[in-house]
Amino acid sequence: MTSRRFPFRRLPDDLCLKVLRTMEHREIIASSLTSKKLLSLVQSLDLSLNNASIKMKLLSEISFDFGRITVGFKWRMGKNGEEMTSLNDIPVNTNVSIHKNSPSLNRLTMEFRLTSGHIEFKWSNQRMTLGEWIHHLCSIFRCERYDAEFHIGKIRVDIQSLRNTFPKLRETVIYGSLEPNDQDIQSVILRAFLPDVKYLQLHGVPLQGNLSIQHIGIANLEELKLCAYRNLKLDDLLTLNVECCTIVESQFSLRDLNRFFKLWRKGSNAKLKYLRAHVESIADWNVLMKGLQPEEARRLQAAGGEKEKEYTIQNCYGIRARIKMSNIHLVVTVILTVSN
Repeated sequence: MTSRRFPFRRLPDDLCLKVLRTMEHREIIASSLTSKKLLSLVQSLDLSLNNASIKMKLLSEISFDFGRITVGFKWRMGKNGEEMTSLNDIPVNTNVSIHKNSPSLNRLTMEFRLTSGHIEFKWSNQRMTLGEWIHHLCSIFRCERYDAEFHIGKIRVDIQSLRNTFPKLRETVIYGSLEPNDQDIQSVILRAFLPDVKYLQLHGVPLQGNLSIQHIGIANLEELKLCAYRNLKLDDLLTLNVECCTIVESQFSLRDLNRFFKLWRKGSNAKLKYLRAHVESIADWNVLMKGLQPEEARRLQAAGGEKEKEYTIQNCYGIRARIKMSNIHLVVTVILTVSN
């Protein structure tokens, strides 16, 4: 038996492509790291994936969802688990994981069910920086939805390196930091991705100065989620150019929300289809609906008082919306759903 290796890289391009198509996703990615020629051939396969998710935190990671198979990469930035300081840091090693969901037949019931399998590998750092890793991996596949999650305080970046490294993001999640030195980073990330992003989540990101809710509100977002903002005002709501908005762990004034509904009836926020917001504790449900001329649709009585009410209002264009108010587990929530 010969011990000579198969001369894969010396094959003609058409034969290389046929061999690549028989490989698993992990093997295709590994092949792309061996030479510029093979990277070009892998890219020419035009392989698609469902979703790619990037997380920038203490252990930065990226996962590729191919349906029943997910391929993940995690990078350790130092022998003692040091934090990443920039995209130019070179990882110590690369952890690769494969998660598979495979159908199996139960011969007793003759029904198929999904079974899971998980394996892990260690790769070298390929002498590439973290930014080069992300750029390389994202260049291989065709993907409609790239998501990124940033944990501020774990990374130091500039706008140009973000734009050069990351693909166009559809969704961005930012976990904020109150440290003064981190506020510029939060602003940098938003300025880099806000023109293209459609779904944005902000968790405790300080909104002030050159990074305010008004700056975010004028962006052409489809969905915005704000978490842990205690000082949101009516003017903040009126600037939102979004279809869906969720505001949690915050408390709106009942009067501000009532004024917002009145302005919606007059035609403001025409793009809005869904709004969910926490409000201050309700002593009188009528404060929220004062002057709106609502049609009462439903109410739920429970021990200790009313727990849920539902009304219907209509704006100047004849568009109807349902307002649902609930007081469950000491969380008071108001939901506006606009009819099509």
